[in-house]
Amino acid sequence: MKTRDKIIQASIALFNDQGERNVTTNHIAAHLSISPGNLYYHFRNKEDIILSIYEEYARNIVLDTFPQVTPDVKPLDAIILYMDAVFQAMMKFRFFYSNLPVLLAKNPSLHDKYVEVQHIITDRVSDMMISLKEAGVITFENDELADIVSLLRLVNTFWLSFYQTQNNNVVINDAVFYQGVLKILVIIRPYTTDVGLPEFMKAREMYMKRCEKALDVA
Repeated sequence: MKTRDKIIQASIALFNDQGERNVTTNHIAAHLSISPGNLYYHFRNKEDIILSIYEEYARNIVLDTFPQVTPDVKPLDAIILYMDAVFQAMMKFRFFYSNLPVLLAKNPSLHDKYVEVQHIITDRVSDMMISLKEAGVITFENDELADIVSLLRLVNTFWLSFYQTQNNNVVINDAVFYQGVLKILVIIRPYTTDVGLPEFMKAREMYMKRCEKALDVA
């Protein structure tokens, strides 16, 4: 692995474990047993590192794992794949979700990139919701689509920071993320049709079992 990639991966791990605000470039260099000068050869500052991390996140969630709506993928399966992709991204880049407004405010380039990626994600979530409607799995008025997508993405984006503000001695584990998925399913449930309800309840039960198992492990 190249030094630049090692810096990115080490930074993600340290930011997740210790909190981004508590980690400096010197900490990252020491963790990798390299000189600060070597780190600065690849990155100008910590904000530059975070921007590169977000670019990796964008590739991860948008290009590599975000499910495409196709005739070969059942609409409800696409939603489940989407939630799994979001879950995996949140777990890997959880420091970013924990401190999002501050990170964006400190780095205009990051903010611009974030907005660009979020527009792409919004379009894809909208496509999935429309595919669910066309398949008769859910139903909603056309003018409700934007609000439904916003609510889904609101939970995706801010569930982790909300959870952290509501609990003392917070430990972030798989159960926390599965609880977030179950909140998303609560939003979708009122729009589910009689045709789609059995598959929806099956998906809900699956995530409830995952959450219970994660709590037992914790």
